[in-house]
Amino acid sequence: NKALSIADPQPWFDPENFRKAVETYYQNQGPDGIRKVCKAFREFKVCMADQYANCMTAVHFVSVSATPLNAYQFVGLFNQMHFVCGAGLQTYLSNEGCMSQTWQGAQGQQLTQCRLEYENTSDIAAEQACTLANKYLICFETQFKNSCGDKSNDAQFWACEYSRVNIFTRFPQCAARCVLPYTGGIIG
Repeated sequence: NKALSIADPQPWFDPENFRKAVETYYQNQGPDGIRKVCKAFREFKVCMADQYANCMTAVHFVSVSATPLNAYQFVGLFNQMHFVCGAGLQTYLSNEGCMSQTWQGAQGQQLTQCRLEYENTSDIAAEQACTLANKYLICFETQFKNSCGDKSNDAQFWACEYSRVNIFTRFPQCAARCVLPYTGGIIG
């Protein structure tokens, strides 16, 4: 929290504001912002060491009085940071201008709305989670496609994967996949 100037000592009770603070770095600070988030994330994991895997679970946060929804939202963001700071980092940096722009203004509000609609609806209607997941993935892909262009397959894939990781945090049984069939055709 300190590395990102986030004052809340227990952000699992208000994961939405924590997410907003973290994602603001993606929006407003360009490559330096995402690198700052990744550096803080790495330092946190090093600090937690062997306890990271045991502590960063929804079950743990529910055991310290977070609601199940808040616990999954909080852990979901950390799971997304594994992607953002790992396999997704180079794609983000290569498309930083349009991707940062996507997180801002009306498109950024649309991303938040799509995510919250998915999280809140699947929380009360878990049996619909996998069906709702597709709507969530498409929403994210579409917003990044609108900012980065029709041929921005890597940015669209990044958006899909970012949302898919959040889906799998709570509903790993969903068959949500990030495949953009128009990215290269079939081999063989």
